[in-house]
Parts: sequence; C-alpha cells; structure tokens
Amino acid sequence: MKKYWLFLLIVLLVGCSGAEKDAPLFTKEQAVPFEIVKYEEKIAPVYEQLVPHIAYAETANQLEALKGRFDIEELSMDMDQYFAVFIVTYSDSCGIAVDGVYNNGGLLSVQLLTASGKACDEKAVPHTFVLQVEKGDYQKVQLFNGDVIKSSMDVEQTS
Repeated sequence: MKKYWLFLLIVLLVGCSGAEKDAPLFTKEQAVPFEIVKYEEKIAPVYEQLVPHIAYAETANQLEALKGRFDIEELSMDMDQYFAVFIVTYSDSCGIAVDGVYNNGGLLSVQLLTASGKACDEKAVPHTFVLQVEKGDYQKVQLFNGDVIKSSMDVEQTS
C-alpha cells in the first residue's frame, strides 16, 4: 500500500511540474495592438544567412531602407503613430504565425506560434512578416517562440 501512495505522489509531482511550462509567457495587460500589414512566403536574399531576423523602422526613411532590403514594394503606414517590425523566419510545412505582440518590461516582444501536426514536412518554408505596431518607449525588439530567438539592436529614439 505504501508503494501505491509513493507512486501516486511521484505522479502528482511530475504532473504538476509541467504547469509552469504551459503557463502563458505574457499577460493580457502586456498586449500591444498590432496588425500584420504584409506577409509573404519568401525571404529577401540579403537576409538568407541571418534567419531568423527581426528589424524595425521608426521613421519613414528607415521604413524605405527596410522595404528595399526586404524586397517589399507596396507598403505604407503612418510612421508618426506606428513603427514597423520586420520578421523573417523559416518553418516546417505546418506553418508559423505571429501569436501576439507584448510590452515585456520595456522590450517589445513578438511571440511566434508554430503549428504542429504529424503530417508536416521538415522542408523549410520561408516567411516574411511586417507588423504595424503602435509606437511606444521600447529598449529592444525581440522575437520569441517560448524563448528569445533573436533580439534587435537597441531601439534608438529619433526626433
């Protein structure tokens, strides 16, 4: 009988220890409004060796420069109210999505969500996302999939 209780206790402890991993990384209060303004299944040649990559534009000139680097022709947004976050990544054939954007203690954190399934090919599929995010006081822009995948350089305040 003691072995049964010991076994039950171990199962309970092991079962409860995974609860922290299943907890959301961010809260609703940390959510930042965003919109995906451009999505393509491609990666600009200049970033092929840098995947995953995350970059941002705060001014119209920075936006134009990143549009050229990412080989995106049609894209416009109000750079006085928003800034653009450019993300390039690969996924398997099941895909990847932007799950949310969060203010994580002064860091703008973009959470990726990977789809999982048994019928996914392992062949890499390229993805380029451009997000429109309300301007805020952020120190860095980071890309997450449960852990930090990539971090931008410091966000410099421009006039």
